[in-house]
Amino acid sequence: MSSLRDRLQAKAQELGFALFGVTTAEPLHGASFYAQWVELGYAGTMDYLARNVDKRADVRALVPNAQSVLCLGMEYWQPTPEAADDKLRGRFAAYARGDDYHDVIKARLFALWDFMREEIDAGLQGRVYVDTAPVLERELAQRAGLGWWGKNTCLINKRKGSHFFLAEIVSTLALPPDAPATDHCGTCTRCMDACPTDAFPEPYVLDARRCISYLTIEHRESIPHALRKGMGNWVYG
Repeated sequence: MSSLRDRLQAKAQELGFALFGVTTAEPLHGASFYAQWVELGYAGTMDYLARNVDKRADVRALVPNAQSVLCLGMEYWQPTPEAADDKLRGRFAAYARGDDYHDVIKARLFALWDFMREEIDAGLQGRVYVDTAPVLERELAQRAGLGWWGKNTCLINKRKGSHFFLAEIVSTLALPPDAPATDHCGTCTRCMDACPTDAFPEPYVLDARRCISYLTIEHRESIPHALRKGMGNWVYG
């Protein structure tokens, strides 16, 4: 007979989630690092990242009496047809192609949540999240074994790389946690060396003010001249 966790993982895979893991709803150790990162100005003009610090530190501030967090990953990689050296065609990040991933993933999260309430316990309390809430999803995913926090600040899965969206279901359902993922970066710095705008002041730290994704999406002012050459023909992401 399959375990409760196996049933949930099978349903998540049926809904299109390639990665699945469970962690506890205990406080997050990375909250202090996150607060310092914001204080150093690395968030640029993304003032919303400074809000709800208490909720980022403890998911139980979002879901009282939460017991566990289901952490999920959905792959988004696809070929990008624009050539890097084609100055007449702008390049778009793979994750930005197709329907808005927030809508796609949230619908699938609600389907999994409905399954949990219908098949396990109708009295469960919880919430679903994908990207827009005050949730430190990268640390939760690392704790749930989905991957490790790479030097490029992305979550990296040993078999699938880092081309996936993260999502969570925080609930009052008690489940045994998975083992956390361990760091496999070692002495490698290829990701940092490859960054054309030198957006990494040190390993595991991103200065968003120099990041192409930030400059093409979040930044509302003129792009600094010193960074334009490194941006190449990227127009989104």
